[in-house]
Amino acid sequence: MSVYDILEKWGITDYKTLTRQDIDDITLGASILATGGGGDPEIGLLWAYNVLNKGKEIVLIKPDDVPDDAMIAMGGCLGAPVVLTEKTPNGSELNIAFQKLSEYLNRDFVGVIPPEAGGVNTTVPMAVAGEMGLPVIDGDGMGRAFPELQMTSFHIGGVSASPVVAINEKGFATIIDTADAYMAENIVRQTAMSYGGISWIAGYPMNGEQLRATCIPNTVSLTLELGKKVREARNVHHDPIKVVEEITGGWSAFKGKIVDINRDFGAESTKGFSMGQIIMEGFGEHKGTTAVIDFQNEWLKLTIDDQLICLPPDLITILDSETAEPIRTDIVKYGYRGTIVVIPAHDRMKTVKAIEVCGPQAFGYDLDFVALKK
Repeated sequence: MSVYDILEKWGITDYKTLTRQDIDDITLGASILATGGGGDPEIGLLWAYNVLNKGKEIVLIKPDDVPDDAMIAMGGCLGAPVVLTEKTPNGSELNIAFQKLSEYLNRDFVGVIPPEAGGVNTTVPMAVAGEMGLPVIDGDGMGRAFPELQMTSFHIGGVSASPVVAINEKGFATIIDTADAYMAENIVRQTAMSYGGISWIAGYPMNGEQLRATCIPNTVSLTLELGKKVREARNVHHDPIKVVEEITGGWSAFKGKIVDINRDFGAESTKGFSMGQIIMEGFGEHKGTTAVIDFQNEWLKLTIDDQLICLPPDLITILDSETAEPIRTDIVKYGYRGTIVVIPAHDRMKTVKAIEVCGPQAFGYDLDFVALKK
């Protein structure tokens, strides 16, 4: 059965078949929303290119069009972003993961949803959906990137992360099945460390009704619009930072140069996370001011001159001031110059339950969440 057979069976006529240019734009847009994380976007981009080069198609559908009883799951990678660059996938990992998950549950999956917005974890699920002849759902579980398995709108909405299958590049598989999402995160994190710091996962099996009730809708189409408009602004020498602000509802909070970095690359002591802090010295209208950003795979906490500006789940992204190319936590270097843009999180990530799961205290801060204020 092809992806179009599935769409015909469901009576779906409103869908988008993604082009190579679309994949480029989605990769850029998702990398901007990834808040400094999400891994090396070149990996997801090339994976998706390879699927298109085989003559297969990647088809995007709306969450509202997925039937109540249709089973879908999320797929992506989990671990330290810097390790992903060193342990590149062979391209079959997630196919195997979905096959193992299907066999374990004795259910066929007919759709794939990205777990987050990220250079890898948006494009790779799309590539895998294309490879398997399944539609990809226009949505995700975060509207940004977060480092832990339970930090999703799926879990917040009551969908179980388990069973979740973790695969490495050699095809070794681990199946985690526990009702406790935090336990699932703990085990899959240790599995990733045993695999060398990174694993490829399929999990959060859910039906169409659960999908619509819990996902962050239209994330993929948002990344497509964002990437496209930034590309077009670059081509005509317009300010791409302004484009990001307009499309996301965010605003520039600081502009400066990185003058200090404290970073631990995915060590055992940090449970595989890339963790640390950067300090930026302002210039232009921000001359004489200092910004400090903490990170755990993604940018988490922003203070400017000791004034708290942004906390999770709201988004912090550092963009090259001329191109709006995102500066990631795994590649950031002394001397990099950029604009810090802060973006309000989706409402589903700001409920009482959501703040408990992915707010500041979930990252060890003794702080209450305060929503962004311009």
